[in-house]
Amino acid sequence: MKRQEEAFHTRPSIKIIIPDRLKGLLVDDWENITKNNQLVPLPHPKPVNKVLSDYMDYEKPKRPEGSPNIDILEETVAGLKEYFDKCLSRILLYRQRAQYSEIREKWISGGPEWQGKTACDTYGSEHLMRLMASMPELIAQTNMDQQSVNRLREELSKFCQWLEKDAGEYFVKEYEVPNAEYTEKAKN
Repeated sequence: MKRQEEAFHTRPSIKIIIPDRLKGLLVDDWENITKNNQLVPLPHPKPVNKVLSDYMDYEKPKRPEGSPNIDILEETVAGLKEYFDKCLSRILLYRQRAQYSEIREKWISGGPEWQGKTACDTYGSEHLMRLMASMPELIAQTNMDQQSVNRLREELSKFCQWLEKDAGEYFVKEYEVPNAEYTEKAKN
């Protein structure tokens, strides 16, 4: 047991540099959801897949074609999508889970506009920033070596800097106020 505990404490940890504007948006997001009982409107006008695609379009031309830097970028973006889809229902939602249940039902049995959709097609930057805030803890649970962790930290920090510059384009301006029926359903 002692050896396992030591191994856990020696795992690489990272500090992702999240710019102040994004930190402020995270705080506003938390207050809108938990204190004001509001919701991020879904499907999001700029879902995670769009945000990450736009970032790839921005970042890829800055890296030499066929270089390891392109591979690292693609791997990082693919990893973010995978983590987002897996983490959404487990750690990225606050108390308001009724909205997720409704969306999930639409993914499973909804009309053609919902078929084949995932969390990355439906949720946006608000939830993606919740993931970014959780990444240090998630990465600490992996078996990545320190060099890989450092490289990942650089990539995630670059992404956050890019997102901060265009935050007005990727974050919703207003949250939804759910109707009484939804609020009652969410309490149960």
